Amino acid sequence: MLLLYSDEASVSLVPVLSRTYAPIGKTPCITISTEVSARLYIASAISPEGDLFYFVRNQPFDSKAIIEYLTYLKQQINRQMLIIWDGASIHSSQEVKQWLATQKENDFFLVKQPHYSPELNADEQVWHRLKSFEMKNTCNRNVNELKPKIIAAMENIKHNRILIQNFFKNPNLGYY
Repeated sequence: MLLLYSDEASVSLVPVLSRTYAPIGKTPCITISTEVSARLYIASAISPEGDLFYFVRNQPFDSKAIIEYLTYLKQQINRQMLIIWDGASIHSSQEVKQWLATQKENDFFLVKQPHYSPELNADEQVWHRLKSFEMKNTCNRNVNELKPKIIAAMENIKHNRILIQNFFKNPNLGYY
C-alpha cells in the first residue's frame, strides 16, 4: 500500500515577487497581469519514498474533478493507496462516495485530517516550494503562458526525490 498526502491549490497569474536586478540608477520595472481571477488549479500527492503525482486543470476542483484526479492516481500507481487529505467538502461529496463505491474494494483508503490543520499535510510544502521558489518572479500574460511553466516547475520538484522525502521531516508534520 502506498501512503500519499494530497492537496489542491491554485496558481495565479500574479507572481510572488522577490528580488530583481537593474543597472544602477534604473528602477526595475516588472510588467505583470493583475487579473487575480486568472489562475490554474493543481492537485498533487506525495509519498514518503519521494514520489510526486500532479494533475493540472483550468477550472476549480469540484466533485467531478476529484473523481478525475483519483482515477489519474489509480492509473499512475496501480496499487492500494492510503490518501491523507483535508476535510474539503468535495472530498466526501455524494458524487465522490458513489464513485468510490463502484471501485474495487480496498483500492483507496481515504483519511481526513483535522479541520484547519495544513501544517499536518506534507503536500502543503509542495505548494510552498512551487510558489515561493520555482515560480517566484515569473510573469505571465495569460494562463496559456503559465501552464507550461507550472508543469516544468512541478517536474523539477518531481525529479528531486530527496526534497520530497524531506517534506516528511518537517517537525510540525507529525509523520513518523
